Amino acid sequence: MFDMEKLKTFSWINIGNPDHEDFEKLQSEYKIDEDTISNILDPDEQSRIEHEDDYKVIIVRFPIINRETDTVWHTEPLSIIYSDKRVITVCRKRCDILDKIKPIEKSSKETFIINIMYYIAESYLRFLKQLNKKVFDSKKALQEKIRKKEIMDLLEVENSYTLYMAGLKGNLSVMDKLEKMRGFVKDEENQDLSEDVRIELNQAIEVVTSYTKMLASIKETFESVINMDSNMYINRLTMWNIILIAPTIVVGYYGMNLNLPFGNSKNAAFIIFVMIMLLLVGYGVFAAVRRKNI
Repeated sequence: MFDMEKLKTFSWINIGNPDHEDFEKLQSEYKIDEDTISNILDPDEQSRIEHEDDYKVIIVRFPIINRETDTVWHTEPLSIIYSDKRVITVCRKRCDILDKIKPIEKSSKETFIINIMYYIAESYLRFLKQLNKKVFDSKKALQEKIRKKEIMDLLEVENSYTLYMAGLKGNLSVMDKLEKMRGFVKDEENQDLSEDVRIELNQAIEVVTSYTKMLASIKETFESVINMDSNMYINRLTMWNIILIAPTIVVGYYGMNLNLPFGNSKNAAFIIFVMIMLLLVGYGVFAAVRRKNI
């Protein structure tokens, strides 16, 4: 869907959730070549800058929540195609970040693009706080009872951290190239804004790094707890197996065709049999409790 906004120095065309007709219009009306459109369609496209004859393409990645499941945290590419008098933003999903940019922050196409980078960097930090809260909620639930759901939630967060780190580093690389492009960061205001973007991106990278280490520590702790619990249950089963061997031995011995003490007296043999089993089982239970294995 095309949304056009005419500004003082350039026109902004925003295309969200594009369909086939939108891409045909990009080719016919705005002369965007087929390779560029193919890159826009790729959900795994990485952050970079491309130079074409009549325009330049900036691809950055921004964090997003899967609206279908409301659980999967990942990143999506945002393509920024700009020429002398036009900026075109194209995204496979709706990019809410673009709605936050104020009119004063669109004074020039360079200022507008740098502000897009700034709001994307800011959104990473906001999403990271929400992810960190999710980690603490899962940790609290696991402390009460270890369940598969919370462990899978932690795995999902770990995958999100990996995607965020890749997106942040790619966006930082794009920002480095933009600063080196002749005439892009030309006035003091854009220089300050560009520096703010770099600070936000570097801060987000540091946050991802620290959160990843913290999550790894939490996972290692609970893996140790699970291993300890498993060993404890195995020890208990082993001890009960040893304890229950005693009655089996006694029953097997008395089941043999041998002359045994009090064998002719059914009542006496049964009482002796029960007493021996109780003594052996009692001793086994006492020894196990003393060693805290059951």
